[in-house]
Amino acid sequence: MNTFLQFIHRKRLAYQRVFLGPDGRPNPEAIVVLADLKRVAGINRGGIVVSPISRMVDSHASVYRAGQRDMFLRIMKFLDLEEADNMERGNDRAESATE
Repeated sequence: MNTFLQFIHRKRLAYQRVFLGPDGRPNPEAIVVLADLKRVAGINRGGIVVSPISRMVDSHASVYRAGQRDMFLRIMKFLDLEEADNMERGNDRAESATE
């Protein structure tokens, strides 16, 4: 295997060891963290940010949101997880259990 592919493989394994349990599914802490990252990244919001003051597209805020979204999607790709919707449902249960 080429050195670059080995590097990517090791990185993917590191992400998986942090977030996934032995069964390959997100562990309880990962469910909470990934759901929070998904919310903060604005995955369910549009990518364009409109300034509440000028009512025009805020290009800086839009680029910033795109970066947040890219980071979340990168994590999900390394974990081989398509979507975090099920994790959000799990997060609701986890948060209510800790209250």
